[in-house]
Amino acid sequence: MSTPAKNTVLRAILADDASVKMATALGTQGKTESKRIPLTSGHLTTEQIVGRIKELSKVRDEIVQVMRQLNLTREAGPSAIEQQDYGSELESAKLELDEAREKHQEVQGRIDKIQRQIDDSKKRTAALTEISQTGFATDQLESEAEDFRRVLGRLPVKKLEGAQKAVQSQFKDQAILAVGSKKQDAFYVLVAAPKDKSSQALQTLLLYDFTPIQIPEYKSQDVQSGIQTEEEKAKALAKELDELKLQLDDLRKTAGLTLNQRLDKVVDALMMFRGILKLGEGTQASRIYARLERVLPAEIVNNLSRRGVIELESSS
Repeated sequence: MSTPAKNTVLRAILADDASVKMATALGTQGKTESKRIPLTSGHLTTEQIVGRIKELSKVRDEIVQVMRQLNLTREAGPSAIEQQDYGSELESAKLELDEAREKHQEVQGRIDKIQRQIDDSKKRTAALTEISQTGFATDQLESEAEDFRRVLGRLPVKKLEGAQKAVQSQFKDQAILAVGSKKQDAFYVLVAAPKDKSSQALQTLLLYDFTPIQIPEYKSQDVQSGIQTEEEKAKALAKELDELKLQLDDLRKTAGLTLNQRLDKVVDALMMFRGILKLGEGTQASRIYARLERVLPAEIVNNLSRRGVIELESSS
């Protein structure tokens, strides 16, 4: 068994007075509890006790896993009751685990959905903003003719003249290349061509390092109105996202309290059954809970383990 780090909790079930005194002396003053309890299983057979230990171990591992998934801090403490109904304890633990998972997944799913919507809105805003900088009017970018296609994009300044000549030479009056605003080392250009020629025109421009720009759909009368609509949408979504994050924080706090308390009960139940197997049914023993300030020497850990059941657990 490994020795504990700082902020370690020692749990123990010990029968002889010497080992009880040793264990209680190890804890921080005021943070050590020792209760005298009978080790009783309710007349379970050894096989049934072993089975119950396996079930409780599985639930313990599931609680720890869920707490890690939800990024909850482990805050170990003593159980509030001395004797537990271990059968109902298992059922209650499973129900609380399922509830914690489901609530977290529900809220997290809504957060992820809204975050995607915000990201999409920002992308649309960026796309519309670029459209507004091209130098082309809305009616130039839109085509009502079903057999006609317009392609928007950027051409490097050095390649513009060559691209214009190539389009004019290859398509003559069947395709038009209009030049818009200049941005850094490139010009925005708009190519208009019949649908059956548009693919060929695009391939020609790509030879001159043409970068296509998708023309986003917008329902407003102009691009600026579309940008404003998207910005307002993103702002409303961001407000909803903040509210959901607060809800998730509250949910995590509640789940942290519930699962920590449930884990304490499960660990104590496990130790009770392990103590029965090691010390015997009906034995009068002390259940000890102690917060440690120092690392326990291996000799002490081994000595206590020989005399009863101990558990070392890191805690905040």
